[in-house]
Amino acid sequence: MILHFLLDEKIAEQIISNFEGISSDNKYLVFVKEKEKFKHIKNSHQNILIFKYEKENINGIVEELKPTGIVLHAYHLEFAKILLELKYELKIAWVAWGFDIYGLPKIKQNIYAPLTDKFLSKKEAFLFFKRKLLANNLLRTIFFLFTKEQDRYSIVFKSLKKVNYFSTYLEEDYIYFSKYYPNNLRFVNCTFTSIDQYLAGNEDIYNQVEATNIIIGNSNTPESNHLDVIDKLKHKKLASSKVFVPLSYGENDAYSKTVIKEGESCFGDRFEPLLIFMERQQYLNILMSCSVGIFYHYRQQAMGNIIAMLYLGARVYMYAKSPVYLYLKRNQINVFDFDTDFDIYTIKKLPQTEVVANRKILETLFNKDKVNNDLSNLIKLLS
Repeated sequence: MILHFLLDEKIAEQIISNFEGISSDNKYLVFVKEKEKFKHIKNSHQNILIFKYEKENINGIVEELKPTGIVLHAYHLEFAKILLELKYELKIAWVAWGFDIYGLPKIKQNIYAPLTDKFLSKKEAFLFFKRKLLANNLLRTIFFLFTKEQDRYSIVFKSLKKVNYFSTYLEEDYIYFSKYYPNNLRFVNCTFTSIDQYLAGNEDIYNQVEATNIIIGNSNTPESNHLDVIDKLKHKKLASSKVFVPLSYGENDAYSKTVIKEGESCFGDRFEPLLIFMERQQYLNILMSCSVGIFYHYRQQAMGNIIAMLYLGARVYMYAKSPVYLYLKRNQINVFDFDTDFDIYTIKKLPQTEVVANRKILETLFNKDKVNNDLSNLIKLLS
């Protein structure tokens, strides 16, 4: 039996469904502070267990269930603390989500483009300074001793010694993580989301013939490096294209206001920030109106948007050193370097031959059978 550590998050229901599709020998331990109604998990399956992690003992649960392995769905601090309490030696796999890699102190200071980094140094001066300080092990120790705050990173790194496997389909993420944090983890290539799940069952749609618009980034977070993208675009002729910028996800008010101010200054009424959550189909309609998607993240982020845009047939520009760009290029998908290629292609639609080629590769990388096989292999490793 495999024990899964989960939070009540949007993707949790999909995770449960996918693992249940290949094996019923799973238990899903959903971490909560108190027994409360789930916001995202709707499944009332008997294998879902509520775990009040601040009060309950993980060892009692392990004694009762006798799992052979544990899957950590992301590396949340709550999971790290419980691993340190665990008295039993079990095979443990960490399914990396992105934030759990790129939020680590030695990495986080390297994920912002110049103008975004400058903005953060002024608007969030203390946090900017703190990021630099925490990247140094000795200074981090002194900082937490002085402030008497909990050193969450020490908890994560100590608990990580109990983990055996680093699992994702992006080996570039593992390489990037290992560059800054050498480890003894074994990399396990595993795809967790199928193309139909990325597209919510809309695999038969393409970009609209008249698609000429642009979408930048995926959220109200500096990691999208909006300010650097806008600065470059303001010097380009974009005809009458609308410029969409999703800002509904994330809670950085000062940042979103700055992005909106710069966007309106550069593009006037063609600038359209997306400030409220919308239904998936409504969002897909916006994506279908875009001939170009610009995802200038230095880190792995926005995979759902990137894959959707590629499948729809858009020309996708990225930061050429990002793990996602390197992964897509390695798999021969047609993506473009924003810093050099935008000057050549601007908002021109991707040729149909390249659209078809991208679709075929994505269907190979993210088909349902591959997801099932990869999940089955992961379970075998932990059994």
